[in-house]
Amino acid sequence: MKFFVKHLKANRSGVLIMLIFQTVLFLMGFLMVLAINAFINEDRDYAAIGGMMALMATVFGGLARGNGGMNRYRTAVSMGHTRLSYILADPVITALTCAIGIAFAWLLDKFELWIYSILYPGWELDFDVFSMFEWLHAPVFIIGICILDFCFGALQLQFGTKGFAAVWFPLCFAPMIIGNSVHAAQEGGGSLLALIGRGLLFLAGLLSPPMWAAAGAAVLLGLLALSVVCYRRAEVRI
Repeated sequence: MKFFVKHLKANRSGVLIMLIFQTVLFLMGFLMVLAINAFINEDRDYAAIGGMMALMATVFGGLARGNGGMNRYRTAVSMGHTRLSYILADPVITALTCAIGIAFAWLLDKFELWIYSILYPGWELDFDVFSMFEWLHAPVFIIGICILDFCFGALQLQFGTKGFAAVWFPLCFAPMIIGNSVHAAQEGGGSLLALIGRGLLFLAGLLSPPMWAAAGAAVLLGLLALSVVCYRRAEVRI
């Protein structure tokens, strides 16, 4: 318990950094909506882009925390703390950070909608990410981020910064590539992206949603077990 308190105090700045990151992305999204409605949009509607970007910042902030996993681990163990105490405490702090981030994104989203209700009275709300966000899914969302964050730290310990980058950058671009490829496939194109999209749609149809959920859970549990092994065997450098 003492280690958890010390580890929490040592990493409290991470929460503040993520909140600042969320606020910056929120303002970018908010200003984007104002610009689009002022110069481009001809319809009487708007989208809560700022709230969506604040929620996205929670995801990227939680995952980016894994970039410092190696340093946090080595600092803790070199100061006399056990590997097990770090393995138990650090994911809990990641979970707390993500929970705070989700709550803050929700508050920013509600603030954004309030501002729009003043600026655009009578206009239609076209998109709001929190109208689709199921709060019962938040624990699953947080657990997934915690495991991936934990895994990123283990990758750094085993393969260094280059090994981490080799996984991080493809993961960042994967959503964009998947979305564009599926869209290209649905339009019936013959490009490489369309071929990739058709392959993804074919794979998606092989299993039912519950089966895909079970497969995803199995992958995450496998990554968690592998990460624990990496942390337990990693050498300590000061």
